[in-house]
Amino acid sequence: MVNMRLPDIDDAKDVVQDIFVELWLKREMLLAIRDFKPYLYVLARNQVITAYRRKHVQLRNEGLLFEGLNTLDHSAEDNAIAKELYNQINLIVEALPETTRKCYHLSKNEGKRNQEIADLLNISEKTVRNNLSEALKRLKSALSQTHPELLALLVLLIK
Repeated sequence: MVNMRLPDIDDAKDVVQDIFVELWLKREMLLAIRDFKPYLYVLARNQVITAYRRKHVQLRNEGLLFEGLNTLDHSAEDNAIAKELYNQINLIVEALPETTRKCYHLSKNEGKRNQEIADLLNISEKTVRNNLSEALKRLKSALSQTHPELLALLVLLIK
């Protein structure tokens, strides 16, 4: 069912893996399910919908990035600044505490919602929100010191 709904085989594989993770996380509850086939169908359908949402978020963010890049003059200096900013962001994110870093990656890079992140990391949704807030606060603080002129562009891209 999953590979019929998703045209990209890699996306389908990711969704199937997410289904297995979900089943593993709820393995104790599975014994109470009388008819497993409809349960699995609904779980697969929901994971496919989530994959479409993630893809939509990714495409929207890429569109915003391209819009922002189209407004820039693509000189060698601009490219060097963009590369430096990208590297700086990665350094800041990698220096974050493990849970904060994982929450940031799952939210900003994979487009997962807070509840999905909470389930994956086995933490509360409020903890996810706090970790994301902390990550963005640290990014903003560090970048405002090193690249104040580019911070505005980053804030637009993160939303």
